[in-house]
Amino acid sequence: MNFDDVIKVFMDLKNVLFEKKQAIIKKDMDKLAQIDEETAVLCQQIAKFKLEENQDLFSDDEKKQLKQLGEEIKNLTQNNEILIKHSLGVINGILSGILNIAQKEKNSYNSRGQGTNDESMDISSVIEEA
Repeated sequence: MNFDDVIKVFMDLKNVLFEKKQAIIKKDMDKLAQIDEETAVLCQQIAKFKLEENQDLFSDDEKKQLKQLGEEIKNLTQNNEILIKHSLGVINGILSGILNIAQKEKNSYNSRGQGTNDESMDISSVIEEA
C-alpha cells in the first residue's frame, strides 16, 4: 500500500459520489443501483488499507491531502442524503394527494354503489341537538 493507491481510491469514491448526486437529481434509478455497487467495492478497498493502523506510513502533507479529500467525500455524502430525503418527501406528498383523491372518490358512493350528491357537512353533534 502506498499513498498513490490510497489517494486514487479516495478520488474514485469522490467521483462516484458526485455521479450519484447527478443520478439522484435526474432520477436515474438504474444509474443509482450501479453507483451503489461501485461505492460498496470502493469502500471495501478503503477498509483493506487499514488506514488507522497504517497512518504512520504517510507524511504530514499526505495526511492533510487525505483529510481534505475525506471532508469533501463527507460533504458529498451529506448532500446526497439531503437530496434523497427531499425526494422521499416529494414522493410522500404526491402519494398522499393521490390517496386523498381516491378516498374522496370512494366517499362519493354509498354502500350500494350509488353516487351521492350530498355535499353538505354531516356533523353528528349538530344533527343530534337539532
